[in-house]
Amino acid sequence: MKLFLQSIAFSIAIHILYFLGTLVTGFINTRNYTPDFETAGSLTSEVAFGTTASPLILPVTFICVAVIGGALITLFRRKSAVY
Repeated sequence: MKLFLQSIAFSIAIHILYFLGTLVTGFINTRNYTPDFETAGSLTSEVAFGTTASPLILPVTFICVAVIGGALITLFRRKSAVY
């Protein structure tokens, strides 16, 4: 049970770091963007929001990262027990 909770915590931490990294990168890119209207040519009035990824990708990556985290935790426990 302890390994299960640790692997879930590991997965949550990795996902939070990923989302925060994406948020910070997007913020920095938006903050530093300067449009060049002279070379843009014709501008369209269409705007697209969001992504086209499947909503099932988050639970799948969460489970995969939890399994990998559990394997890494087990590996490090065994390696430290040898020394």
